[in-house]
Amino acid sequence: MRSSMAGSAAEFERRALRAPAEGEHVTRAFLRDVRARAPARLPIFRSHLQGELLARLLLGPKREMSMLDLAVMLRVDLASVMREVERLARADLLILRRTLAGRLVTRNTESPMYEPLARLLALTFGPAAVVEEEFGHLRTVQAVYLFGAWAACHDGFPGDQPADVEVLVIGEIDRATAHDTAQEATARLGLPVHPVVRTPAQWHDDTDPFLREIRAAPLTKL
Repeated sequence: MRSSMAGSAAEFERRALRAPAEGEHVTRAFLRDVRARAPARLPIFRSHLQGELLARLLLGPKREMSMLDLAVMLRVDLASVMREVERLARADLLILRRTLAGRLVTRNTESPMYEPLARLLALTFGPAAVVEEEFGHLRTVQAVYLFGAWAACHDGFPGDQPADVEVLVIGEIDRATAHDTAQEATARLGLPVHPVVRTPAQWHDDTDPFLREIRAAPLTKL
């Protein structure tokens, strides 16, 4: 009997070691979330996901999005998006609305943090950062610029946030590659990205009226 009891106790201990205690998986998930590394470009955000999520909702025209749409755009799991959105809604940075189709989220423009936070996001997770990342790895690209309304916004000019991102690409790059790269940036930003491609020789040609117009307006080199 003693041997049997000892064996049962040993088996119970082995099972306890193998199986997590009730609620332990939740604790582990929470710890993984808390320990997520802050983004290098602006470490005041608790994680890269938080910065990307806020940028998608606070930059560009005001829009209301579902949790699933955000997860697809950010390429992360739905549970992580839901946790982050709920956390930011509790801080009054976002507004959650329940519908029959599920919960929708949008920016809270009444928050005193909205405008300064949107400015920080534009500089760190906005079109400039995303376009630079997407086009920067192309070897034949010599320079990339934002022009038009987003360049003005990036430089601090007042006005509504633009709905389109205009990009000037300087290099020996075919239009198909430029288009595909712009589509990647579009998917990440949730904003249309329109690339204009010019060779280095064309860029240095002062007789091009289109390039003269670009140079005369706000122009942000990435």
